[in-house]
Amino acid sequence: MKRFTFIVSGNVQKAGYRDRVIELGKFVNLTGYAENLPDGRVRIIAEGEMDQLEFYRDHINIKNTLIYVDNVESMVSEATGEFYGFLKLVSDDETDARLDTAANILKDVIVNMNRGFDKVNNSLNAGFNTLVIGQAKMLDKQDESLKMQSSMLDKQDESLKMQSSMLDKQDESLKILNNINNDTSEIKSTLKTTEMDIRDARFSLTHLIETKFKEHDADIAQIKTTLAKVQEAIKAT
Repeated sequence: MKRFTFIVSGNVQKAGYRDRVIELGKFVNLTGYAENLPDGRVRIIAEGEMDQLEFYRDHINIKNTLIYVDNVESMVSEATGEFYGFLKLVSDDETDARLDTAANILKDVIVNMNRGFDKVNNSLNAGFNTLVIGQAKMLDKQDESLKMQSSMLDKQDESLKMQSSMLDKQDESLKILNNINNDTSEIKSTLKTTEMDIRDARFSLTHLIETKFKEHDADIAQIKTTLAKVQEAIKAT
């Protein structure tokens, strides 16, 4: 058993970084804690097996929309076995707890958006399967059915590209954020109530949320248009 002491610098406070590294520490069965330092850095104490600690060290160098690690200093020593879990140390005057909550809420918004696109994609696949069955019964209109099928494939390809783009953007966010059961209005309300406490971070969060909803609305509108065209094409046959 070994102990790693990490001093992490960069944009790592008021961004949900401690929750990320604590979650990762629990995942690889480490014990220890993470705390903010007065100079803006984060100190992490982690104890466990060397291979687990090395894996942990390689994955706490996080760079994404909210978190940006500039440097990770590490020191190895013998483990003391004094910890019984992986904890976040919070000072009495610390106010970033609400920011962590807001970050978790934002993550779950993106999770729910992805689930919605999965449902839309499943509906498109079901419509495509229905079209194939209908083509088997309309051999005398084979040329027209083939054109319709080609159009459906093109539309499905656009939908898959859009979904792939959303998943790429979501990948980094999913690693940061978890646990949401609130809808869009609750998230906006939560962000408003936390503005005074997270003044340093509210502009970046607000911009990110507005961007995601615009992309969501635009994607939904495009999908609705695509579905309407598919329905018209099916009726026409």
